[in-house]
Formats: sequence, C-alpha cells, structure tokens
Amino acid sequence: MNSIFYIILAYLLGSIPFGYLVTRWSCGKNILEIGWRKTSGSNVFRNVGKWQGLITGILDVGKGAFAVFLAQRAGFSIQVQALCGVAVVAGHNWSIFLKFAGGRGIGTLIGAFLTLSPGILGYSLIPLILLALIWNASIGTIFFLITAIVLTAYFGQLETVGLLPLVSLFPIFLKRLSPIKELSLEKKELIRNRLIFDNDQVCLNSRIKRIFKRLTKK
Repeated sequence: MNSIFYIILAYLLGSIPFGYLVTRWSCGKNILEIGWRKTSGSNVFRNVGKWQGLITGILDVGKGAFAVFLAQRAGFSIQVQALCGVAVVAGHNWSIFLKFAGGRGIGTLIGAFLTLSPGILGYSLIPLILLALIWNASIGTIFFLITAIVLTAYFGQLETVGLLPLVSLFPIFLKRLSPIKELSLEKKELIRNRLIFDNDQVCLNSRIKRIFKRLTKK
C-alpha cells in the first residue's frame, strides 16, 4: 500500500502545471491557448518567452527527478521507483489541476531518468541532442526512447530501470495523438504524422537548413 501511495504522490507532483503557472504569472496568458496548446517548456520557450521556457523546463525536469528521489529515500525497489517515474510523466501529460490537459512529458521523463540511472540517461540523450540540433526534436525523442530501452536490455536492467522508458512510451505517444477526438481510422496519415513528427504535417526539412535560410534572408 505504501508503494501505491508514492505512485499516486508522483502523479500529483507531475500534475503541477509549471508551464501554465509560469505563463500566468509572467504575462497573464493561458498557455493552453497558445502555440500547440500544451504546457511543455518548449511551447512556453517558443511562444511566451525564453526565460519563461527555461524556468518551465528546469521545473519540469526537477519534479520528475524529485518524484523518483522520494521513492528512493523511502527505500522502494527500482521497479517501484521506475513506476513513480512513469506516474510523474502521466501527471505532467494529464494534469488533474488542468482538467487533464498538460505537456508532452519528455522533460519530466528526463528528470525521472536522471535520478533513476544517470549513466544510461547520458548515453540515451546523445541521439536526442544530435537530432534536435540537426533535424527534429520529435524524431530525436523516438531515438532517445529506443536507445534507452536497448541500453537497459544490454546491461540486464530491462525489467528494472527499463520499465521507465518502456512503460513511458504509452503516455508520451498517446499525448502526441491528442486531441484524440480529431482522429479516426480514415485519418491514417494524420495519426502517422502525429506519432512520428508530433505534428499534423510531415516535417522533413532539417533544422540546420531552416536556420541557414533564416540567416541568408537577413
């Protein structure tokens, strides 16, 4: 029963909508009505302000790390710690304080992973960082999750640490499909685009090419 309590607590921690709160306090706007209508730090950074987005990102990572830290201090097994990590991601994506609206969960997942297994996280972040710089962060996220799962399997930790990236696939990709009410079996292309590119459109242009175009126009 104690482990269930901590998993619920992790969900509640994840539900704290820092992106919403920072945006409200800094400019009085509702982040759920701005950009891609999510509380993610990237949405705040791009559509509200750089310092607001940075603060949001740090706080989102922090709550993920703190949720797993609490489970560690309570002496729970790595499996329970990993499930607390999944719960904090789920809380971030579907906040009980925002009528189950929320963010994308990547920053919070990274925070949970940082506490659970910083070594595996470090290697797993390499494809995410590289692809985010040269192409697309959404594609990078997919490779980040795949790398994390493969590495935990390689090190014999798939059934412990590996539970975090493996089970987190569900809340992360389900959130990419939102709003679900816009989808149907006939909209296979839209479903594919949201799952792969986290966007309604195909995003094949590299980030470097887009930056180069902007620079040449100036």
